[in-house]
Amino acid sequence: MNSMNKPAYAAICTHSPAKPVLIFVSSRRQTRLTALDLIQFAASDEQSRQFLNLPEEALQMVLSQVSDQNLRHTLQFGIGLHHAGLNDKDRSLVEELFANNKIQILVCTSTLAWGVNLPAHLVIIKGTEYYDGKTKRYVDFPITDILQMMGRAGRPQFDQHGKAVILVHEPKKSFYKKFLYEPFPVESSLRERLHDHINAEIISGTICHKQDAVHYLTWTYLFRRLVSMVWCFTSTKIENREK
Repeated sequence: MNSMNKPAYAAICTHSPAKPVLIFVSSRRQTRLTALDLIQFAASDEQSRQFLNLPEEALQMVLSQVSDQNLRHTLQFGIGLHHAGLNDKDRSLVEELFANNKIQILVCTSTLAWGVNLPAHLVIIKGTEYYDGKTKRYVDFPITDILQMMGRAGRPQFDQHGKAVILVHEPKKSFYKKFLYEPFPVESSLRERLHDHINAEIISGTICHKQDAVHYLTWTYLFRRLVSMVWCFTSTKIENREK
């Protein structure tokens, strides 16, 4: 994850040097580490406060209201943190500063994509995995989450377009390229719950005979997918038999 911080900084300098940037990371800890690295990279370019748009007096007033020490430190350089570990007051303050362009960068966890409406010119998704405590391993973000994060790119009232950068490890690069440029097929979820639906139709009187059940299936999206992807379902059946 830390190896992605330098490319993230480069993406900011290239695609959004003066416009708002959202950086999505996988954990609270990564929000802090990412922000600290960005501060270091900016300092090495002798522009340590390039992401800050607040006069010193106003900045000190803001810092006096912040409870979280890490947030207080990063805000001095125009970088905000946003995650569930912050109290409501700190989160609201960061959201207000970012929405009003007082700070240019907001490093946040994926939950922000589904919650507060804070669009940006550039969205950077730093890694496509997160640690799942239930399975005790790293798993991929759902495609819907990736789309939701990318959807934050672009501010209709200010920009004609937005930009999104996905930083991902090499083995998954081709998958996300395909995902970005080719639409994924919509699959039916009826297979897993077919028995429930059949029973419900029997109780309601829609299905009385075997032929009624077959007729019912022909009106479902699952049937359309079965017809168009018969080779896929056949191979799945063969694999299950072999197991």
